[in-house]
Amino acid sequence: MPRANVLLNAAMAEYRLSERTRADLIDIYDFTESRFGKYQAEAYYAGPIRSFGLLADFPLIGQQVDELAAGYRRFRFQSHLIFYTVQADHVEIRAILHGAQDIRPQLFD
Repeated sequence: MPRANVLLNAAMAEYRLSERTRADLIDIYDFTESRFGKYQAEAYYAGPIRSFGLLADFPLIGQQVDELAAGYRRFRFQSHLIFYTVQADHVEIRAILHGAQDIRPQLFD
């Protein structure tokens, strides 16, 4: 089997989105569409989705942020920060916040 086929057939690890993450994605899409148009909103929206797959495949790639919430990690995608936790069988995407936001532990209660 050619190498490309092996890579295409590789099973990707699992990730799950919290309700908050789903709401964050909608907010990001709506804001981007209102400022930059539908094409840019769709292009930008695809980025975090790709990042989720990367985090599922390499869950320890993000920086630990225990000072914000125990067990949480952070991964930057452009101007946003993806917050997630590593579970036994999946990565739980907890929130996506703009990097300019004042990020405090209370946001993760």
